[in-house]
Amino acid sequence: MDKSIREFDRRHRAVTAKHRRLAEGYVTRLNPNGTIEQKPIRRMRVLPLKGLALAVTGFVAFKGYLLASLGPADYATHLAHLGSGSLLEQAGSWLMGADPASRWIAAQLLGFLS
Repeated sequence: MDKSIREFDRRHRAVTAKHRRLAEGYVTRLNPNGTIEQKPIRRMRVLPLKGLALAVTGFVAFKGYLLASLGPADYATHLAHLGSGSLLEQAGSWLMGADPASRWIAAQLLGFLS
């Protein structure tokens, strides 16, 4: 009896999963044996642009905060120290370099931090 219940649960989960996939869209096709079946549309998972934009904005805001709190001279010293390190540290130095957006954010934050 226990084996039959496990088999039923497995089939039930499979049917529920297929139903969820079909709810997102399906294509009706005629099989070679003449039966009609609905197959779920295969969708590619794409990185959401909104999430990517939020991550980039947060990163630039973090750079602006560091630039405002350390000051331009000390920030440049830290970047120079990173630039003389390993390849990974050099990549970090390049990413953390002061760009116009982070400089603008730092200028806006100076009034709050002083």
